[in-house]
Amino acid sequence: MITAHFERADGVDRIMGATVSGHSGFDSYGNDIVCASVSALVLTAINALEEYVGIPCEVEIQEGYTAFRAEAIDEYTEIQAQTIMHALEIGLLGLGEEYEGIITVISS
Repeated sequence: MITAHFERADGVDRIMGATVSGHSGFDSYGNDIVCASVSALVLTAINALEEYVGIPCEVEIQEGYTAFRAEAIDEYTEIQAQTIMHALEIGLLGLGEEYEGIITVISS
């Protein structure tokens, strides 16, 4: 199972970062479209934050584990960062609905 945990700032709907871990077990290594989809969403979000918005991210990537955290530079980059973070969350929630029982999304 894949678990995606979104870390939110206390009392607001501001995503500070995310940790995604596990394997879906949907198919064999190299053929698992669920793992590939999750990886593509997460890495695209990180790259967009760094390359497009210009926010340096704290990133840790290991086999079956990716964690990242991003701090906006100003109000403008905060809006962009939150759009990307929420898009990632929406994408993972959608995959979780499509592949029920394989992906769990937790927000705190």
